[in-house]
Amino acid sequence: MTAVAIERGRATVSAAWISIGTVATGLAILLARPAIASTVGWSVPVVAGLFATILVLGVAAPAGHERRAHPASVTWQASVFAAGALVFVLGRSISSGRGPMPATAVFVSLNILAAIAEEALFRRVAFDALLPAGPIAAIGGSAFVFGLAHVTVYGWWAFPIDLAAGVVFGWQRWASGSWVVPAATHALADLLAVIQ
Repeated sequence: MTAVAIERGRATVSAAWISIGTVATGLAILLARPAIASTVGWSVPVVAGLFATILVLGVAAPAGHERRAHPASVTWQASVFAAGALVFVLGRSISSGRGPMPATAVFVSLNILAAIAEEALFRRVAFDALLPAGPIAAIGGSAFVFGLAHVTVYGWWAFPIDLAAGVVFGWQRWASGSWVVPAATHALADLLAVIQ
């Protein structure tokens, strides 16, 4: 092996460890939400700070597998967004729901921030770290961690629903080549959850 190949291999291993550490840190923050709420309470600055931290983690981590050289067309990305959005619109229309939540501007804004932050962590960093093992591993693995992140808030009964949502978001990430498409769909899904 040449020195360049050895150095490239070390850089790949380092990036993988950074991704693992980033996802583990973000997951720990998400799993700690109930403990944070019981300790300091929920306020706009606390919630915004929590998801802003996750967003920074997700965007700052290395991600080398996004299709930068040959990005998908805007038309294709819009089609992938529409397909994913349709899943959540249909899901919302057939679910019994728990009634509308207060759809204040602050509440909606925090939900959108949470959606984008989670997608940066799970579909940018986790997906990217798992992609060398193949698209099924990347989609399934990032969906599993996404579902797990919601257990402490919603309970295990919601895990299959969050897992399925994660699969849709993962498919969108794979099909579009970008984490932005599932982030937009996740924001729409969260918006649908707060409006009737």
